[in-house]
Amino acid sequence: MLASIDWAIIIAYNVLSLVVGIVMTRRAHRSTEEYFLAGRALPWWIAGTSMVATSFSCDTPLYVTKLVRTMGIYENWQWWCFGIGSLFSTFFLAPLWRRSRVLTDIELTQLRYGSGTEAKLLRGFRALWLALPINVIAMGWVILAMAKINAAALGWEKLDSIWLFAGLTFFYTLLSGMWGVALTDLVQYAIAQGGAIIFAIYAVQQVGGLQALHHRITTSISQPDLLNMAPSHGSGTIFSADFWTPAFIGFMTYIAVTWWANVNSDGGGKVIQRQNSCKNEQHALLATLWYSLTNLAFRTWPWVLVALCSMLIYPTIADPEMAYPQLMMEILPFGLKGLLLASLLAAFMSTISSQLNWGASYLVHDFYRPFLAKGKPESHYLWASKFATTAVLAGAALAAYLTTSVTEAFKFVIAFGAGTGPVYVLRWFWWRINAWSEISAMVASSALTLILLSFPVSFGVRLLIITFGSAVVWVAVTLATPPAPMAALAEFFRRTKPVGRWEPVRQWSRAHGQITPKSARISSALLGWIWGMALVIGLTLGIGYTVLLRFLPAALWYVVAIVGGIGLRKAGFLRTKG
Repeated sequence: MLASIDWAIIIAYNVLSLVVGIVMTRRAHRSTEEYFLAGRALPWWIAGTSMVATSFSCDTPLYVTKLVRTMGIYENWQWWCFGIGSLFSTFFLAPLWRRSRVLTDIELTQLRYGSGTEAKLLRGFRALWLALPINVIAMGWVILAMAKINAAALGWEKLDSIWLFAGLTFFYTLLSGMWGVALTDLVQYAIAQGGAIIFAIYAVQQVGGLQALHHRITTSISQPDLLNMAPSHGSGTIFSADFWTPAFIGFMTYIAVTWWANVNSDGGGKVIQRQNSCKNEQHALLATLWYSLTNLAFRTWPWVLVALCSMLIYPTIADPEMAYPQLMMEILPFGLKGLLLASLLAAFMSTISSQLNWGASYLVHDFYRPFLAKGKPESHYLWASKFATTAVLAGAALAAYLTTSVTEAFKFVIAFGAGTGPVYVLRWFWWRINAWSEISAMVASSALTLILLSFPVSFGVRLLIITFGSAVVWVAVTLATPPAPMAALAEFFRRTKPVGRWEPVRQWSRAHGQITPKSARISSALLGWIWGMALVIGLTLGIGYTVLLRFLPAALWYVVAIVGGIGLRKAGFLRTKG
């Protein structure tokens, strides 16, 4: 159990979080833009670190532990693949989001599709769809992870953890809005990352060091692909059924499909919220690049090392997700137990606070304000924001109580939104996408997910069915329905300056005496994306091979990372002004 010094550390951390919330209260309550977007004044390093801290929750080490223990290191491509999408968002979409000057990503609906009935229906439907089922389930598994950690560390019941720690996070989020969320995220990320590294060092020492870990894993555990960055394919040629094992199908689905097909393929609500909170377009780009790099390269490997060590210390365990907190309580000395528990609490609070603020922004700005209470003073909407935050927390608490597995809940949300991503991306590149495209993609994706729950298919196959089944529906609907009004498309083009297939909109604008701005060259964004992937994936795999003591492939991937960094610098993407 915990000693007095452990409790002192945990209490000190919570006091610090509440102080930040109280200090930022006055500034946050000037307007809804201050409350939800920090007045669009965040520098890239605060916004980017806040993105990382939001993604870095207490559920992630439990989730990674289960992936490694049950499948192998390669299964982390289930979430590493999102790095490809976040880098796409960095160079293609982050500047466009910042130029749009919307308060939420859902507000873009009416900027892009006009003020017709279908656009209004989409805005309200998507606000509820994202803020409640998807956001609430995601918060539920985060709270469940904290409850599992507290069960191992403190012997608490699930309900005790739900109300105490979720309540603390709710209090400072309610007070300080995005300013408090972003500033506490800085501290929370430093504590969470530092705690994960310290725990990994102790876990590796417990099994005799890195060399002993590698030797014992390879000689005592019969999982052929356990230490591989990609799973082995089966026998035969690429055209034979034996070649496509479930693990290999999953891996190829992640890197070839999932990154662009998932609900966050355009950046995702929490990332977009921080992009729109940045000072300008260049700060939005740099913030997302920093997030992409830190999210994969720096976060991954302490958790993977602990998971591998847990396989030697606990060869069998009923709940693989519990191996992480159980090992934490067993091997760490007093003081460090409190520090690591505080680090996991920091990760938990950064995610929950962000999702509370983000979910409330949808409910108030995209549902309540336009549909139920138009033209009210800002003070009215600020109070509505507090009620919305309370409603989101209540839903998340219920989801946490009903959820039993972090990993399965995560996979459900990935599947639930699979198939919507192409529409969210293509609306920036193809003028023909309309409101019905989005509505049909969301309905088809959700329906297919629920239908497939009854069929015993692998996760990779399930994602493929949902993605391409949804595509059949939304492509047909797009071609069968009229495009958005040309006046709305022209205003969207004028404000955001997107690249791609927009010539009909240019022609309409010229015919009506409107000047159309020049778009950025697509080749420039494509080059940045390639250099960015070289930097991020190169550094991620380079660090991974280093800790696995495979120095030749590590060196090769470090070279790839260096080339990517040089390419970004020479192309001018790393400048801080603009």
